Amino acid sequence: MSKSSKTLIVYFSFDDGANREVERLRREIKADIIKLEPVKPYPSEYTKRLAMIEREFQQGKLPQIKTTLPNLQKYREIYLGYPPVFGNRLPSIIHSFFSSFDLRGKTIIPFSEIVEEPLRATLCEMNELAQKYEVKLVNREV
Repeated sequence: MSKSSKTLIVYFSFDDGANREVERLRREIKADIIKLEPVKPYPSEYTKRLAMIEREFQQGKLPQIKTTLPNLQKYREIYLGYPPVFGNRLPSIIHSFFSSFDLRGKTIIPFSEIVEEPLRATLCEMNELAQKYEVKLVNREV
């Protein structure tokens, strides 16, 4: 990680398909980068993955985060990438991210790790998290 960066990219992806878009963004904004990974990985098989996601939503369970994050004190902005789930929900691990780390006073800039999927449908849920955890949410095209 760069010692001078004031910006961090944190992203979650169910597969490695997001790497090209995330790497493009990292070069463009000269940021440090971290991939969120759950302790219990999601199945690679699509229908099994959907069943696991549905169980998380129904049971209100948040996955534990395996990823070790750097000291967030040095970052002012955090770009937060994720794929919308079922077209309009945040993945549960995004809720885990907000509840597991002190993000107060940070600026969060959400982006879709899949270029073709806009985040409009997830912004209401993201706004609720931002208010609850006292972060500034900025909707910016990336």
